[in-house]
This record gives sequence, C-alpha cells and structure tokens, in this order.
Amino acid sequence: MFNSEDSSEVRKRILSEAQILFIKNGYKGTSVRDIAKASGTNVAMVNYYFQSKYNLFEIIFEDALDVLTKRIFETVTSDLPFFELIETWIHTYYEILFQYPEIAAFILNEVSLNPEGLTQRIKNKNPYSSFSKIEKRIAEEVEKGTIRETPAADFLLNILSLCMFPFMFGNLAKTLMEIPSGVYNELIANHEKYVIEFTINALKPCDNEIKRNKLTQ
Repeated sequence: MFNSEDSSEVRKRILSEAQILFIKNGYKGTSVRDIAKASGTNVAMVNYYFQSKYNLFEIIFEDALDVLTKRIFETVTSDLPFFELIETWIHTYYEILFQYPEIAAFILNEVSLNPEGLTQRIKNKNPYSSFSKIEKRIAEEVEKGTIRETPAADFLLNILSLCMFPFMFGNLAKTLMEIPSGVYNELIANHEKYVIEFTINALKPCDNEIKRNKLTQ
C-alpha cells in the first residue's frame, strides 16, 4: 500500500500526534478521525497501521510504561542515601506521569477490564529484583534506627497510591474543586513536594521510639 520509507514516517507521525491528543483530551475524548486529521492522514490509513484506536493507545502506553518502570527500577536499585532515594523515586513518578498522564487512567482501565494482562505486562519488566533491593534497604535503615519498623509491602503501596491517585482521578478532582487544568497541574506540582515530605516524616521514628531504641542497644 505504501513504500517502506513512507510507511515508517507515516507511522511515526500518527503515533506522535496520537500521543499529543491522548494527553490533551484523554483516551475517550480522542477519536480516530481526530488522530487522522492531526497527522495529515485519513481514518483508513490509521486503521491500516494500527487496526484500532485501542491498539494505537496500547503501543503508546507500552512505551510509556517502559520509560516509567526503567526509571523507577534504576532509582530503587541505586546506592543513593535512603531519604534521597525516596525523594528521587517520588519525583520520577510525578515527572513521568506529567509527561504521560494517560498512564494512570489506562492502568485504572486495565485493572477493571484486563487485570491478568496488566499483571503480565508488569511481570515482563522483571520487578522482583528491584522490590527485593528496596526491601533490603528498608531492613537496613530499620536496623540503623533511621526509620521506624516499616513493612516493605505497605511502604510500596503508600508510594504508589500517593503518586498515582492525583493522576488517576484528576478529571474528577478538577470537577469537584471547580478548577481548570492549568490550576490543577500547578496544584499537583506542589503536591509532589508534600508527598515527599509526608512520606519521609512518616518513616522517621518518633522521640519515644528513638529513646526505646537507645535503651535496647
């Protein structure tokens, strides 16, 4: 239908414009016709290359998920000081979710419609060594007395929920608070600092715990 050079360029252009539209309007707010118009193609060409809007979105999502998991796993397996590691970890979530805000919405959609597929996607990224490393780091910090006794699973869930929730339910939050997208994005940018501070403070032992640790040493 198209020569190989033209096909490659057209495909890249459709992907690029589709990503812009998905980020701007969301998955449901973007039509194949919108993508075709923005990319200077037509509906038939978009369907020829990607078969459906869902398949096109999945490709973009997979690329974004690769970026997210690679950066997160690099952070949690690094030798950064523990509290600096947490700050970098949370910042990475926010940075990438600002760049690919539809990741959170797509994950929420997949949890409802295709949980097995989502689980397999994440397993394919081999998260186990990263989780094992962070579990070891937590145990070391507890042993040193720099943080309180903290189950690794609870810690990971806290980080995930605090970072993902504002993006998953952004449209709902904007509607309830009656604020435009620009104001909400500014709020979320400031919220990142709060999440970092909240997480670190929640991990630090209170005065009574510090005294008790000294008595048992």
